[in-house]
Amino acid sequence: MNDAVHAAPVAATYPPWVAGLARQLARVFFQRVEVIGAAAVPRHRPLLYVANHNNGLIDPLLLIGFLPGRPRFLAKSTLWRNPILRPFLALGRVIPVYRRQDPGFSAAANEQTFARCQEGLAAGGAVALFPEGISHSAPGLAELRTGSARIAVGTLERFGDVGLRIVPVGLLFDARERFRSRVLVKVGAAIDPATALAAGDRPQQVRQLTALLADALAAVTLGYPSWEEARLIERAAELYLHPEPELPGRQPMAPSFATLRAFSEEYRRLLRERPEEVAALAAELADYDGLLRAFGLRDVQVAAAYPLPSVARFAAGSVAVLLLRLPLALAGMALGWIPYRICGWLGARVAHRPDQPATYKLFGGLVLYPLFWAAEAVVAARWAGWPGALAVLALGPIGGWAAVRFLGRLRLLLTEARAYLLLRRKRGLGRELRARRQRIRERIVVLADGPTPGHRGAGS
Repeated sequence: MNDAVHAAPVAATYPPWVAGLARQLARVFFQRVEVIGAAAVPRHRPLLYVANHNNGLIDPLLLIGFLPGRPRFLAKSTLWRNPILRPFLALGRVIPVYRRQDPGFSAAANEQTFARCQEGLAAGGAVALFPEGISHSAPGLAELRTGSARIAVGTLERFGDVGLRIVPVGLLFDARERFRSRVLVKVGAAIDPATALAAGDRPQQVRQLTALLADALAAVTLGYPSWEEARLIERAAELYLHPEPELPGRQPMAPSFATLRAFSEEYRRLLRERPEEVAALAAELADYDGLLRAFGLRDVQVAAAYPLPSVARFAAGSVAVLLLRLPLALAGMALGWIPYRICGWLGARVAHRPDQPATYKLFGGLVLYPLFWAAEAVVAARWAGWPGALAVLALGPIGGWAAVRFLGRLRLLLTEARAYLLLRRKRGLGRELRARRQRIRERIVVLADGPTPGHRGAGS
């Protein structure tokens, strides 16, 4: 490991433009980034961010781009062996941490890392880490390691009450591996470790704070025992949240967060108290969910009223937007087709775990797109001189962004047109799905025995 990586104090963070670059990259990769709670993060004091970790290097990109304080991250030391990632690690002034399971583990080096983090926090800096210790694809939180608590407790021991606040952050993805999906960054209430910790020796306080952080992260994430349960609870919440929309649409993720948590808590309570009824409802939900997936439909498409004037306005508006974007989009697709295909191949074939594809796509693209645009500019210069080269260098990124927007709108139009025509041609299928949906929705309300889970969640 290069000693220069360790030398700079943690409080000396990266320049503001790095956070701006992270924001722009996130907005290119994701169709929508929603952030709630960041305005309540206390400014002008030491901050220790802790977050769940389900999407590789995309997770720190989101925290760097959308959280105050320009936090510096702790990351496993083995990342520095990747020559493609190393410049980005240097740019973000990432701090290596050594894990026992990795080659080159050094307890002494870790203690130095923790000590420097404590000194940086005492100087008013911001540090961020993922206390689960690994990026994973499980539907719930992994067991937390003690590193974040050791940093906080050590800061208090060495420097007293410096105003340190620990901020839990939940990262929730609707389709984490897919380009142009959505993400919610949910920032929780800041924790004052100086007042939260009871008297005791250092190991006791570390264990106590680790348990407190586990509860804080659970409050800003949606943890499920299994993906099957997650799918059923999310389907039940979807039925409640979209009773009868005019046209299909994707609701923002933030408003549904409280409802999903309420449904999850209600499900566990009812599973204990009325297991047979819950099992019957779960079976109906699973059958309905299976039918939707078999026909490639979404629940909101089944429930939509589809008034003809609204359908016509949507179709006409979409076609107009597509025609407007088409010329630039064609240029962007021509100049970026090869790197786009390579990035897709990296995400599908080279990534070994479900939490890796997005990292390969994004960081592979950061390297490949500029290389191909430069090569295409050289070819253009041979044919059309410097004006041709400059045109290629401008059309590469501008046309690429136009292509992203064009393809997203085209995919939306085709998806909604397919659903509309399928439900109109196969009216028996539409009636059956709507009847099932209505029965399940009524059972959800009845089973809750009073106010619906959505109403409970909204007030919680």
